[in-house]
Amino acid sequence: MSHNEGTIVCPNCGHHANGNYCSQCGQETHLHKETFWGLVTHFIGHYFHYDSKFWQTMKALWFSPGKLTVAYWNKQRMRYIPPVSLYIFISAVYFLLALSMASKPKLVDFNERKSGIDTVAAGQARTNSLTVATGSKFDQYVTSKFRKIEQKHGDYNEFLNETIAHNLPKIFFFMIPVMALILKLLFIRRKNTFFVDHAIFALHYHSFWFSISVFENFPFPKGVQAWLYAITFVVSGYYMVRAMHNAYGAKWGRAVLNTFVLGISYAILLGVIMLIYALLVVMSV
Repeated sequence: MSHNEGTIVCPNCGHHANGNYCSQCGQETHLHKETFWGLVTHFIGHYFHYDSKFWQTMKALWFSPGKLTVAYWNKQRMRYIPPVSLYIFISAVYFLLALSMASKPKLVDFNERKSGIDTVAAGQARTNSLTVATGSKFDQYVTSKFRKIEQKHGDYNEFLNETIAHNLPKIFFFMIPVMALILKLLFIRRKNTFFVDHAIFALHYHSFWFSISVFENFPFPKGVQAWLYAITFVVSGYYMVRAMHNAYGAKWGRAVLNTFVLGISYAILLGVIMLIYALLVVMSV
């Protein structure tokens, strides 16, 4: 650090600064040799600063639907955790718990498809005159893929479900732009709201959904589990209605209708994407 007529050279970026903080990078300009207790003090200070910011963000996320999105749109970004960081942290906690608690996740039942293919294959073995509407070569090809899975990994249904379960974080992250696209279509008349703005809303909603769905991963009795699913479904729907009303200024009736359309569209597209992914896994064997 050097002084020249009141001007200080920032030790971090080399910018000429005046005062206690560099206007270029924000670092303190008057730094002294750090002591051990000084390191501890800084650690505690930074921890409680982040902790305070975290709980302030979670309070807004849980109890003020749409508030974080509106704050980000209005460039009020220092008081809250950034949307992507918030989503990554909460979704990571959710999926780590999900994978640790669920020993055999079952997301899609592939038995129906497999049994149908086996029936066709058995019929073809008995008579060469049997034809299939979807094409016998395709069915034989898929049947051979299922058999390869069974040879390499055991039960194909368990293998596919576990593969999808381990890749759900990627699938749900992909669903964020999908939700943003649906929101763009629902609010297409809002000329001042861009795709990235809808993506911010989608990030905050997914963060909320994962945060309240964490408890579903615990091994509660089936009756309690069913109630948790029902409560999560109702709360997430109510939250979306309020978030649309607060963030987009949608009237209550329009918010309810948009929530219904968004929910149905999202569920259908999620199912299609999961099946496509499963098909790609089968084809890659």
